[in-house]
Amino acid sequence: MEYLDAIPAQEKNAGDLKRQIQRYLRYWPWFLGTVLVALTIAYIYLRYSTPQYLSKSSLYVQTTTGGKKGDFTGLSDMQAMALPSGFGTNEVDNEISIIQSKPLMLNVVKKLNLEVKLVKEGNIREVDWYVGAPVKGSLLELKNPRNFGSKEYTLTPLKGNAFKLSDGKKEISGYYGTPVKDEFGSFILHRISGTAFNEPVKMVVTNPRIVADRVEASISVVIPQKKSSILELSRVGADQVRSEDILNEIMAQYNAEGIRDRNAEAVATAQFVDERLDLITQELGGIESQKENFKEANRIADLQTQAQLSLQNASENTKKMMDLSTQLAMVDAVLQAANSSSGEQLLPTNVGMPSGLDPIINEYNQLVITRNRTAKQATGANPSIQQFNKDIASMRDLIRDNLRKSKAGLQQAIGQIQGQISKSSGDLSRFPQQERMFRNIERQQNLKEALFLYLLQKREETSLAMAVTAPKAKVVNPAYTQGAPVAPKKNIVYLAALLLGLLIPGAILYTRFALDTYVHNRKQIRQAIPDAVILGEIPNAGKDSDALIKYNDFSSFAEAFRIMFTNMKFMLKKVPQGQAPVILVTSSVKGEGKTTISVNTALTLAQNRKVLLIGADIRNPQLKRFMEVTRIGLSDFLADASMTVQQVIAVSPFSEKLDILHSGTIPPNPTELLDSPKFGTMLEELKTQYDYIVIDTAPVMMVSDSYSLMEYADLLLFVMRAEHTDKEMLEFADQLMHDKAKGKMGIVLNDVQDMHLSYGNKYGYGYYTESRTNKKSWLSRMKI
Repeated sequence: MEYLDAIPAQEKNAGDLKRQIQRYLRYWPWFLGTVLVALTIAYIYLRYSTPQYLSKSSLYVQTTTGGKKGDFTGLSDMQAMALPSGFGTNEVDNEISIIQSKPLMLNVVKKLNLEVKLVKEGNIREVDWYVGAPVKGSLLELKNPRNFGSKEYTLTPLKGNAFKLSDGKKEISGYYGTPVKDEFGSFILHRISGTAFNEPVKMVVTNPRIVADRVEASISVVIPQKKSSILELSRVGADQVRSEDILNEIMAQYNAEGIRDRNAEAVATAQFVDERLDLITQELGGIESQKENFKEANRIADLQTQAQLSLQNASENTKKMMDLSTQLAMVDAVLQAANSSSGEQLLPTNVGMPSGLDPIINEYNQLVITRNRTAKQATGANPSIQQFNKDIASMRDLIRDNLRKSKAGLQQAIGQIQGQISKSSGDLSRFPQQERMFRNIERQQNLKEALFLYLLQKREETSLAMAVTAPKAKVVNPAYTQGAPVAPKKNIVYLAALLLGLLIPGAILYTRFALDTYVHNRKQIRQAIPDAVILGEIPNAGKDSDALIKYNDFSSFAEAFRIMFTNMKFMLKKVPQGQAPVILVTSSVKGEGKTTISVNTALTLAQNRKVLLIGADIRNPQLKRFMEVTRIGLSDFLADASMTVQQVIAVSPFSEKLDILHSGTIPPNPTELLDSPKFGTMLEELKTQYDYIVIDTAPVMMVSDSYSLMEYADLLLFVMRAEHTDKEMLEFADQLMHDKAKGKMGIVLNDVQDMHLSYGNKYGYGYYTESRTNKKSWLSRMKI
């Protein structure tokens, strides 16, 4: 058992770890180079990257408690419970969704004119020109928003108020303050006074929807503390002023939208009042013209004195009819609005209708407002929306019924009053017919005037209510920017570059090692063939000219063969005295160095012994790589019965004690020749003439020639070449050792790199002073 088998398992594991580390450390220039490249790239990235700054703002969402919010009044307890009363987690989340909604972001983009921007072009990077830009632009019209993305121009200043735009295909001339038209739409540019503008600059017009999506993606809205009504808005960007403007405008638009929501009822009432005012104004103008024409035609100056006594009894009834007619007009108008409403419009209130109707209409309006707010965050399939729709429809039907009943009651009351007036008019039969007609015109005039003044009062009240509506949220902290940039972070970038510089070559080497199927060291042979006899490890010889052992050679290469010969002695003890041991050298496939091992083994033995080297690879002779060969050899001797073996043996040019029997002429039947009895007879004769016989044979996996010679061998040297022999060949070597060469096969690992030599060989080979040095450049040593 070899010395490695006696090492404890713990020490073996430590040795394995050390060996694995050394495998990677061998390529340290690759690690160093990759790290330097990665750090250089990181430096360039930091040098030319744009610093990113964090801007923040905070917003307090005002809430109310007690079941009602804002100015909503007149609701039943059940409806009040349906409205937000204070903010829970869901309500705050809803407000966050509103802040990050696309319509709100689109309003921000249009307000700040972010859809048109100037870009400063540098040698390495481009920077948006926001602060101090000499030109500001805004998009006026976009013909096809769905198919337009963006368009780039080169903006060139001209003399005076003129400029030129070029997109690479055409040029557009224009003036500041004047709309510019292109195929996608139109936009306008404004010159900012006090800024220098002498060189062409890049300008980009982008679809506002795309810009809004970018702004939305860059905004973060969080709740700093649980159960808090304060929202924190933040944005990371290169331009601090731009980020602050965006955050401030988002809060402004959020408040404006909240005010619009709260004023929805007042806006609907104001619109209704304005429409009625326009109609009443037209009617009142017609009545006044009719009165003027009547007076002129009948030459009437003042009828009040004439009719004072006659109309005293009718005045009270007339007043009642005016009040009832006003209410009837209001009921008709509201009923018409209710019939034409689709459930999304609000109905007017406090317009002088009979008592009892305003509370019901207020309830209806609150349901519509609540449903519309909820619809912003949900679809029509949402159960809450569907329930609201049902409640609104039911409430609208109730309002219609009440209005119809009120209308019928008013009409009945007016009919009764008109009957009384008609009776009073009969009492005035003594007055001329002209007086009655004039009084009828005056009555209509007074009715319209009263209605007109009433509507004016309501419009002022509604305008005042809209003007004093409180904002939806309070700005706690306007937008501000932290001083130090938040990205890129130098420490993290350099650390990532360092790790990447180590990981890339490490991953490449790990992949190479994982995919490596070749034999590199004796440990791999030992793992695959536990009972294998490993006679030696032959280090890499360098150049082909250094692959032969010289006289008095104390190099590591020569020392390896001497160690191998020492190990071979233990396997040759059973050879009878007086007969030369026969050493058969073979391999699995071509190119594993069996001929090199054969020649150097023979040279090592021939230092002080008589040795014969036989070239038995008669199909593909390889001894010619090391020496000149004779024309005749082993094949000629085996084929010619009259030829003696002494006729084909030649003296080696390397040593007087080394003779060589070359392969000879390549025959057509090599297997038959090697299997002939003459070969065995030859060996028996030569055993008495030499101390050792070394036979270089063909690879056993390629041809069957070597199998016929194994019966003559006292020792079979099976050669494997490091980083060339596939691990699959180890199974074949194991089978060969147990089936064909049991007890007489030893393995020689050839061409081993220094790092893969076992501990004893690695350090033992350097005991003597080397007679030659194999210097390699670090690049060749690093070759993978």
